[in-house]
Amino acid sequence: MKFFEVFKAGKYPQGKFTKKEIAEIAKNYDPKFCEAPITIDHQQSGPAYGWVDTVKADGDKLKVAFKDVPQEFEKDVNDGKYKKVSVELYRNLEGKGAYLKAVSFLGAATPQVKGLEPIKFMESESDTYEFESEDDAEQFSEADIEDLKNQISELEEQVSKFKENSKKMETIKSLKDKISALTDEVATFKEKAQGKEEIEKELHDIKVAIKKREFDEFIDKQIDKGTLVPANKDVVLSVLQELDNVQKFGEDSTVVIDFKSFIESLPPQIKFGETATKDKQASSQNDDVQKFANADEESLEIFKEAKALAEKENISFRDALLKLNI
Repeated sequence: MKFFEVFKAGKYPQGKFTKKEIAEIAKNYDPKFCEAPITIDHQQSGPAYGWVDTVKADGDKLKVAFKDVPQEFEKDVNDGKYKKVSVELYRNLEGKGAYLKAVSFLGAATPQVKGLEPIKFMESESDTYEFESEDDAEQFSEADIEDLKNQISELEEQVSKFKENSKKMETIKSLKDKISALTDEVATFKEKAQGKEEIEKELHDIKVAIKKREFDEFIDKQIDKGTLVPANKDVVLSVLQELDNVQKFGEDSTVVIDFKSFIESLPPQIKFGETATKDKQASSQNDDVQKFANADEESLEIFKEAKALAEKENISFRDALLKLNI
């Protein structure tokens, strides 16, 4: 079985990957659970050009063996049309931890991970490897402690910025208390190496909470502007979280920013106005219906229901719309 280099430990714009994490990615891979395809230039649709059969760690490098690779694609690779590779990783796939999503062969694109051996599909003798995971305490080092300290420092900075824009001080206090507790854990971490996984999970949960708060605030702002309606919130939040969950080791990693820009560029869905008096409602009802004549049936139905509720309960059209979407 021939193995090829596709990734290695190091610091990248998306974060730092240690030698131990490379081993974890290899250990987590299970083609029966989620099989990683071969793609070209990180394409998210179209055919797969083969599949990742086996993943292993070789020092600080991640190596894979392929299967079901078409002969035409092998020829293109051997002819030098696709000399470089890049990987896509899940940060945490359904609780399994870091996981290989895809291996993408690059044509004209420049890979972010430099220095990997070029791939050629040629016959060679099979290599036999035995891999045993080392005990966590034995792998623990000063570099790991320093890395945790740096993560805590980054979280403290995020909490400081979050405090300026958030009205929920209790949430901020809870996050700060957790960070303080984690800082104390790091001070005695050499004596409690077995607690490292729990600390890393705490750090991950805090990051997720901060990111969700950021997305919530962005969506609420768009609802206030009228770009989105409350009924859109759960769907847009789900899309943002899914886009943020996937790391791409290519030149571009701005998919979340691009999606936000797309949302901000949408025209207002509904214009909020003052509650009409009974006289105004009677005189403007036909005009309002005519204004929404070209809207889709679902939007027009929401408009009619909100207008009727506003008249019935003598509240503003905006409050009626929000009440219908609670």
